[in-house]
Amino acid sequence: MELLDSRQLRAFQELARQGSFTAAARNLNLTQSAVSHSIKALERTLETALFERLGKTVRLTRAGETLLPHADRILSRMVRAQDELQVLDRPGHGRLRIGATVTISQFVLPSVLRELRESYPEFDISVTTDDSRGLMGLLETGEIDVAVAMETSFSGKLRRERLFEDQIQMALSPLHPLAGKKDISMDDVTRESFIFYNQARETFRLLEQQSLQRGMRLKTALQVGSMAAIKEMAKIGMGIGLLSPWVAEQEIASGSLVFRPLPWDNLTREWAVHSDPRHESQTIEDVFTGICRNVVDTLLMRTERLLPVAD
Repeated sequence: MELLDSRQLRAFQELARQGSFTAAARNLNLTQSAVSHSIKALERTLETALFERLGKTVRLTRAGETLLPHADRILSRMVRAQDELQVLDRPGHGRLRIGATVTISQFVLPSVLRELRESYPEFDISVTTDDSRGLMGLLETGEIDVAVAMETSFSGKLRRERLFEDQIQMALSPLHPLAGKKDISMDDVTRESFIFYNQARETFRLLEQQSLQRGMRLKTALQVGSMAAIKEMAKIGMGIGLLSPWVAEQEIASGSLVFRPLPWDNLTREWAVHSDPRHESQTIEDVFTGICRNVVDTLLMRTERLLPVAD
């Protein structure tokens, strides 16, 4: 069996991303002819067409769509291997690529990164922010080394160290009619408008799934770009914010927000440090996980709004 050529795979990957020989050649600092030659050679090796030619643009065939995630993983592993070899003779040097959700980036990661930087001052540490499902995909393609994220249906094949649990509740202005209501029913919230961080995120998907199971579709008032925006909008009565109380300790203490349970079962989220079991964990990844645990333990001591991992 003829082995695949990494330069041909790189040309394939870039052409798949750009959809144009001109753009792919420009990004690779090659001529269009060189890119075209690489693609033809790769198609000969695989004995299948990888692209449909559509005038000046191209589109992946089914074979191309099948090959692309493999190409991403292969090239990412090659880069990782080169990086690790380069630092073998430089003790204390290396790289850690962290993925984190917005919530973790705002409320957990700063303390973790401060301690990590003190322990590994010469390491190249980077952070990518995405939702939990997106981070699972980045781990799969090798674009990040660890991810602090919610457990999702995509987490099963990953190595994970569970950290804590939390619950999504309704954040209300103290002047909102439901803020002082003892028992809130589904009928009470049917006509209410909700404020979400992002409808494309995993939390919204789970909340919508829960509400639809009970015959209700969530009515969206606003879709905003940060947890802080959700809190501010809820404070002035522009809708009911949906978030976990532990990210609003100051607002709860000042009385500017009131949290009430959802009229169905509160959505409990499980959070963990995820990594790809296909590669051996580095020492710094283990240290990172340990620091995350220490920071979470401190948070658990400070608030009752976070839940320890269930036994």
